[in-house]
Amino acid sequence: MIDLTRTLSLVKGGIFDPEKTWRDYLPDAGNWQKTAFLLTGPLIIFAAVVAYLLGLLGSDVSMFGRFRPTIVSTIMTMVSSAVVAVIFAWVVSALAGAFGGKSGFGLGLAATTFAFIPGYVGQALAWLPWVGALVSLGLFIYALVLLWKAIPVFLAVPDGKRVGHYILSLVVSIAAGFILSMTIGRFIGPTVTAPSIGDISDVSGRDGGPGGGLYGGLARQADLMAAAEEDRYDPPANGRLSEDQVREFIRVMQRSEELQAQKMKKLEELAEKAERDETVSFRDIGAMMGGMSEAVGLQTSEIEVVKSAGGNWAEHQWVRESLRTASIQKDVDAAVAHNYALYQEFEEELDAYISY
Repeated sequence: MIDLTRTLSLVKGGIFDPEKTWRDYLPDAGNWQKTAFLLTGPLIIFAAVVAYLLGLLGSDVSMFGRFRPTIVSTIMTMVSSAVVAVIFAWVVSALAGAFGGKSGFGLGLAATTFAFIPGYVGQALAWLPWVGALVSLGLFIYALVLLWKAIPVFLAVPDGKRVGHYILSLVVSIAAGFILSMTIGRFIGPTVTAPSIGDISDVSGRDGGPGGGLYGGLARQADLMAAAEEDRYDPPANGRLSEDQVREFIRVMQRSEELQAQKMKKLEELAEKAERDETVSFRDIGAMMGGMSEAVGLQTSEIEVVKSAGGNWAEHQWVRESLRTASIQKDVDAAVAHNYALYQEFEEELDAYISY
């Protein structure tokens, strides 16, 4: 399956004419072995080897500080990059199915590998003295842009659900990467205990079921976000907010902050435990990761609170926008004046949540 000529052609096309290259590759995209041999593997090796050579030939001052890569660190980089590529592809493809798109590891690997061609180049150039960090960051951001464009091509996630799928894919991948780094950390830093049956059930859901733990929590989160994107709301003809709507908006925002604070506290506790070089069990990690996706971003927490109470996400957004408009325009018409009077009544609580 190794074909360096085609590999170079795919890389060139992926950089200079990505969308045409993606569509031309679609007939082969379901075959993950072909993608792995033609693209993912060569890119991982290229990035690690070039970074190694630049680290040896250049200054020892780089984005990593005063440090030169070694053969061992280069091999570890290739291994970890391969693991991350597999995890990322699996997450993106699995969640695509949950959001109404196509699911399939091959499609996920093709989408993520093609999108992150600039990211691999950035990884290779990260050892450039002084400018390496900036170049690497710029190429990584470009890769995220390409991923946004590649997902509907390879995985056919519906337009109305792309935002939720994209955000949750990144969140879950970061969470999985954290678990991986904590696992590897047992060899180079704080201890991570081997998982027992009970620990595994805490991570994946009791008795392997989908109801709890990391996977159950993420599946539930995906369902909530998908449901939120389906919500529709017809505002009243007079454009006026009710007092109940304002009170509910405040409740949601306050509860969202509480949820976020709880998740962040768990993160801080685990970080402190690791810094003290205490044993970090998979039960600790599983308990924290089961809700990590809810801790990333206030909007995600808002969706959780709104949908868990049987609310309408579209109505919640309309209330927010109506309050924001009222706080700016005040009395431009009767509806705005009415809404501004409600805003003033609850101004102390609302000021923290209404951005101008």
